[in-house]
Amino acid sequence: MSEAIQTNGHAESTDTSLPSWLPRVSLENAVRAQIGDFEKILSVNPQSTNAQENYSTLMVRLLVEVELLDHSTKNVSFVLKAQHNNEVMANILNRLRLFQKEEQMYHNILPKFEKLYAEAGKPIQFAPKAYKIDQDFGVDYVLLEDLRTKSFKNANRLAGLDLDHMQHVLEKLAAFHAASACYVEQNGMLGEEFTVGVFSEVNRQLLQEFNASGAFLAQLKKWKNCQKIYEKLANSDEHLVDRLLQDQQVSMREFNVLNHGDCWNLNIMFQYDAFGKIKETLFVDFQVGKYGSPANDLYYLILSSAAPNIKITKFDYMVRYYFDHLIDNLKFLQYHRPLPKLKNLHAALLRNGLAAYMVVSKVLPVVMLDKTDHNNSESYQNDESKVKVAMYTNQKYVQLMTEILPWLDNRGLLDWN
Repeated sequence: MSEAIQTNGHAESTDTSLPSWLPRVSLENAVRAQIGDFEKILSVNPQSTNAQENYSTLMVRLLVEVELLDHSTKNVSFVLKAQHNNEVMANILNRLRLFQKEEQMYHNILPKFEKLYAEAGKPIQFAPKAYKIDQDFGVDYVLLEDLRTKSFKNANRLAGLDLDHMQHVLEKLAAFHAASACYVEQNGMLGEEFTVGVFSEVNRQLLQEFNASGAFLAQLKKWKNCQKIYEKLANSDEHLVDRLLQDQQVSMREFNVLNHGDCWNLNIMFQYDAFGKIKETLFVDFQVGKYGSPANDLYYLILSSAAPNIKITKFDYMVRYYFDHLIDNLKFLQYHRPLPKLKNLHAALLRNGLAAYMVVSKVLPVVMLDKTDHNNSESYQNDESKVKVAMYTNQKYVQLMTEILPWLDNRGLLDWN
């Protein structure tokens, strides 16, 4: 936590990890949008929230004390998402234009998705509300309502999402996907940042580095009963990026949606009632949305975040649950094109086997790693190779993968190689 004092509606902080432009930020319009008219802002206290769980951006909670018109005080808070001071990460984000894409999602596209439902008579919310700071400093940022003040929280990452949680997420994902299909039908194709996204030939080297399988394959080779699967994947890095670029091209012959692209436990927020039942489910982090087959989000969500005991055993049930809600929402929004069929969705899942492999080899080990075991070791935090070894030697992950990999192989999902 950093100390802050208020001068003319701006936050001042001595925390060097925070953006240098933060002291100049003025929040009057954002506060007014959230609570209505007020007398003045008394103080803004920035707190870095980051982030063992967040790698690419800096998250700052801005606690704002406001004097109301009746001279009483009220506390409001926002979450500011900004670039790290880390130059390498900032360059990658700039090159991929991820902040600009997320800003477009929060301020332009998501409100239009929500408007489709509102106009049809069923209000829905997909994400936290977004605001603008009062002046443009020429920096990339996203300013959001602080969902914590409405008692939203993540479910337990290590335990995974049980069937009840998964059903709520699948319902909201189906509604989101349906809105995107109707939006494209009414407004035309989304821009290249969504139809191509990061999957461009100009990003080949970056994709090669991010998706290299060497550390995973080195451990897979040692796992019990996985020798044949290792042999099948041993040379996969040679053409993995070629296949990625090919698979992520949009086929206009298929039913397509705007995928969230990073739909895992920590990007899903739940609000519960007094009895612990889920009241609302919202998504956060819209930097890597990609237009294409819904198979991408389904693999990402289920294989990364469903609890281990339902990940495989309830996989087809969860796909069907999603599909039924997708169709209901498409009909509700009066989608005019031919409705997708369940068999077509399963065919898309079969064609996108690489997406399933990428999730279980790249995302799932991160999800399952208990970082508290290692956070005291500075050398561990700064040594990427040690992190990878820890991820791929994690016994819970290894045990689960000895069940998942044969399941993938039996479905033909590893035959992309």
